[in-house]
Amino acid sequence: MQITLNQIKKIVGGTYQGDAALLKKKIKRISINSHDIHKGDLFIGIKGEKFDGDQFASDAILKGAIAAIVRNKQEAIKNKILVKNGREALGKIAQYWKAQSKIPLVAITGSNGKTTTKEMVASVVSIHLKSKKKLLMSQGNYNNDIGLPLSLLNLEKTQKCAVVEMGMNHKGEISYLSKIARPDVAVITNIAEAHIEFFGSKKGIAKAKSEIFEGLKKSGIAIINRDDEFYTLMKNAAQTKKIISFGLDKKADVYLYKTSKDISHIRTPKGMIDINLKLQGDHNLKNALAAIATSIALKIPLKTIKKGIEAIKPVPGRLEVKKGSNGAILIDDTYNANPESMRAAIDVLANQAGKKILVIGDMGELGKKAMQYHASLGTYINKKKISDVVGIGPLTKYTIGKCKGNAKWFGNKKELIRYVKAKIGKDSSVLVKGSRFMKMEEVVEELT
Repeated sequence: MQITLNQIKKIVGGTYQGDAALLKKKIKRISINSHDIHKGDLFIGIKGEKFDGDQFASDAILKGAIAAIVRNKQEAIKNKILVKNGREALGKIAQYWKAQSKIPLVAITGSNGKTTTKEMVASVVSIHLKSKKKLLMSQGNYNNDIGLPLSLLNLEKTQKCAVVEMGMNHKGEISYLSKIARPDVAVITNIAEAHIEFFGSKKGIAKAKSEIFEGLKKSGIAIINRDDEFYTLMKNAAQTKKIISFGLDKKADVYLYKTSKDISHIRTPKGMIDINLKLQGDHNLKNALAAIATSIALKIPLKTIKKGIEAIKPVPGRLEVKKGSNGAILIDDTYNANPESMRAAIDVLANQAGKKILVIGDMGELGKKAMQYHASLGTYINKKKISDVVGIGPLTKYTIGKCKGNAKWFGNKKELIRYVKAKIGKDSSVLVKGSRFMKMEEVVEELT
């Protein structure tokens, strides 16, 4: 970074206490982790539910930080900028830093498919730019009010495009992130029941996701799912912005025209594009349609889009195919779960040959209707040709209770794993899925 401590003070609207000579010093980097401090860094104390970053400010300065942004006036912190809120200070700095860059930025949100769509768009852009180094992409789950600003602070002059993800668990969060990032292209992949506990209804989720358009530049482009039941709501939220829609519906600007063997023939405003997608499931096809629409918004040629989409391999923990015990095929979809992504994964399992074994854990953040969602999943499973259903978790009891045929619930993973191992063989396909807190990857480790 090329920004002085004095500029930082003005950006965050804070009060500086310490060595006045340091105000002219340029900040090399910003960190919120006292264990990751280099000489010349600026430390920001963030208050969390279980920790207070201000407590580590002195350590950060001892390790070489020029100064610290904190809320309290403790004397032990030699050089500090006092603010009311460390998170807000981080956001203000990121907003300023992003505003200095003229490169196009793509922001992606949605209940499902955010990360996969981000990876697809990033793949296309990297090929278009002929270098991954010219692209800034938010890593992992850096998609909240801490992660996104930290991602934006990595923007460098050599980069030509940025692709970031925006997540949420409360109203106003996407609006806040969008106004920091000021995207040129804003994408909503879909609306589903994820985090419904915090919004009361899917419509509430749709409204919150649509906040992404509040920071979209006047000349920006909105990418919206034409198949979604809240398409009109999202379209209205985009107001007068240019829209490129995607979906299976032929009314979409980018839509699936037909399929033949492993090829998806897709119609776009720029012509036809044939894609051999390496990812399983109809939901991943929709993610590809979203990525194609986004790439068109970035004015990337169809030939390059095809190369980028076809280069994508499964993201770890997302329908990742592995070799299982006793020669079985194991499908690892343990990254997370909500009703829609659970149904999509079950569809993938149902299309496998041979014996199909479903291993599931609870879905989180479903609020008052959690039992209802889990029970209805059992009804959905009954419509599919699944050989065995194995469950763990208090809410999954309601799923197993609705399942017909071979369905068994376990109170612990050891017994569940022992049972599944005895069931699987060379002719078996096993899908393992559940919400993050269920740690279903522990089951995968024992079955591979």
